[in-house]
Amino acid sequence: MPAVVEIAAAGPDQYSLRESADGRSLVLNWNGTDTVIGHCGERLLQWVDLRRDGLSASVIERNCGATVDYATQVVVDGPQGRRTVAVFQGRARLGIAWDGRRLQVNRPWLPPDKVFREQGSVAGFGVDYAVLGLSALPTAQHTLDDSNRGWGAHGRSVGLPEEVLLRWAGWAQQASGLYRAEWGRWDRQAPYGDDQQGSERIREGMRDYASNGDSPG
Repeated sequence: MPAVVEIAAAGPDQYSLRESADGRSLVLNWNGTDTVIGHCGERLLQWVDLRRDGLSASVIERNCGATVDYATQVVVDGPQGRRTVAVFQGRARLGIAWDGRRLQVNRPWLPPDKVFREQGSVAGFGVDYAVLGLSALPTAQHTLDDSNRGWGAHGRSVGLPEEVLLRWAGWAQQASGLYRAEWGRWDRQAPYGDDQQGSERIREGMRDYASNGDSPG
């Protein structure tokens, strides 16, 4: 059952957020009207048939909006659904190979804080990692900062409460896979799942909007 979060806000407006059944969209209900305010797109970069129990492995690039970087993931799909094996920040150049027993992931060097998951096994077989060469750089931090500030200012300009904006950013962070458990969850109590720097930039954008003499309810 998709999570639904009711948002308490000043004034007569009513807000709730819910995730789509496939986990790739976030829907805002504002006074009874549904609007998709978050969505994750995917681009398939490589696909390998594992010829085992209906399984396949893929490299995908996931884009969950302007407030979070691209994520490059290795996933395994099969009759039981999708399992995420590895997640790297940015448009990392990955390659996968299957020898009939183990999955080999060839990846570029990345700073440890840009590696969000590397599982050593999945679906009953092992996963090996080899670091080969340098990575394409993640999106520049100042670009992400500007996007988060802009989201905060724009969201307030159309009348959305702070909690909606912060939960949306947390949802995007979690859905991208560029997420750590200590950041909380978008559908629980604060913090709402966004990294601390992203949340601060969103709040800065809200303050910038309010300092210009505009402060929606």
